[in-house]
This record gives sequence, structure tokens and C-alpha cells, in this order.
Amino acid sequence: REETGTLARALSDMSPALRARIDATEASAADVTHELKNPLASLRSAVESLGHVKDPALQEQLLRVVTDDVHRLDRLITDIAEASRVDAELSRVRFEPIDLGIMLAGMIEAREARGTERDVQLAFARPEPGTAIVMGEEFRITRVVQNLIDNAISFSPDGGVVQISVTRDGDVVQLRVEDEGPGVAPEAREAIFRRFYSERTDDTAIGKHSGLGLAIAKTIVEAHDGRIAAEDRTDAPSGARFTVTLPSAFRL
Repeated sequence: REETGTLARALSDMSPALRARIDATEASAADVTHELKNPLASLRSAVESLGHVKDPALQEQLLRVVTDDVHRLDRLITDIAEASRVDAELSRVRFEPIDLGIMLAGMIEAREARGTERDVQLAFARPEPGTAIVMGEEFRITRVVQNLIDNAISFSPDGGVVQISVTRDGDVVQLRVEDEGPGVAPEAREAIFRRFYSERTDDTAIGKHSGLGLAIAKTIVEAHDGRIAAEDRTDAPSGARFTVTLPSAFRL
């Protein structure tokens, strides 16, 4: 019958999407397990060694390892929980007009008041009032910008400058965050937005970066019908440029 046929076709159409979602969930669970095992193994080894070590200097070194691993686990669990919530929460929120110029000005002022790491400076090119308005959920868009700024600061040299700008280009608004770091290798420009991907080799970064910041940013941007991309700067000797493109709330 017609109703039965329609239902059968609907179920058939849903099956590939459901299978893809199940596969994605299984892959994500495997990634989470892998990422948690690394600091747990290091933590276990350090704790077990503490009971047999008598040298105070070596004990202090092992305690630093324990502290770093605990911080890393805390950061991982926090970011994993947020990454899991993003999709579900964005599907239920109501988008409202957001003036990115006003939002960014307030965010950067607050960030500068707290101080930035290693004297890295933030330079903001504020757009004309009313020209950079998008439809979205302000808390999540704020998180995108925070993640991009945190990422830019972490790769910047001491005393470097992170440049933030927002411009209107036809029917879209473009947000750019540029740093003076080493840039992004061409082969990594897609991979950096995958969960848990990281090219950091500096031991001092342990516990500070979960490898989820850019993945969360990408999920939020795409939920707002936008795009996020990374490239090297062409106006400086080195550095990365991250560009977020969002539909303007008011089309020309």
C-alpha cells in the first residue's frame, strides 16, 4: 500500500545515516579511549616509581609528571564532555543577531585585562558598527573565537602579536585570527580540525592542549552554516591565518 511503501522508503533512507552515526560514535569512543590511556599510563608509572625512589630530586621530577598528567586528564575530560554536547545543544538553540564587532571588542578587552601568556599582544581591527552581524548562538561563537585566540597565542613567539579582524564581504562575514608562529603545513590544514590531532612536541604544552579546540570550533561553525579554514600568512615572514566565514544576517 502507498503508506507502507512510503514508510519503507523512509526507513531505507534513514539506514545509511544511522549507520554513519553509529560508525562515527564508535570511532570517537576509540579515540577517547586512546587519548585517556596515554596520560593514565604515564601517571601510573610515575606513582609506582615514587614508592621506590629515595633521591629527593628524582621524587620532585616524578611529582611534576604526576601533576602534568592530572592537568592533562582534567583538560581532556572537560573538552571531551563539551565536544559531546555541542551537536545536541546547537540543534535546540534559537539563533539571534550577533554583532561580531561588539562581541569581539568586549572579549578582547576582558582578555587583555587578565593578561596574556608570554606578553603576546592582541591587535583588533574593529569593523564599522552594524556591518558584521550574523545569526547565531553567542556563547558558542564566543567559544570559537576563544579557541582560535588560544591556539594563536600558544604558537606565537614571546612578545608576538595576534591580529584579529572582522570584515563584511558581500553576503558573508569573515573573521580572521592571524599569528606569527611557524604556520600550518599544507598537508595538515585539514587534519588540524580532527579530534585529538596535534603537532605539538614541546613538553611544556602537556596538560594545556587536548587537541579538541579546533575540532570543537569547526563543529560550531558548520552548525552555523559557516566554514573554517587554515592557511599560511602571505603578508608576514611566518604565521598562520584562520578564517571563519559566516552568512551575514542581512543580505545585500
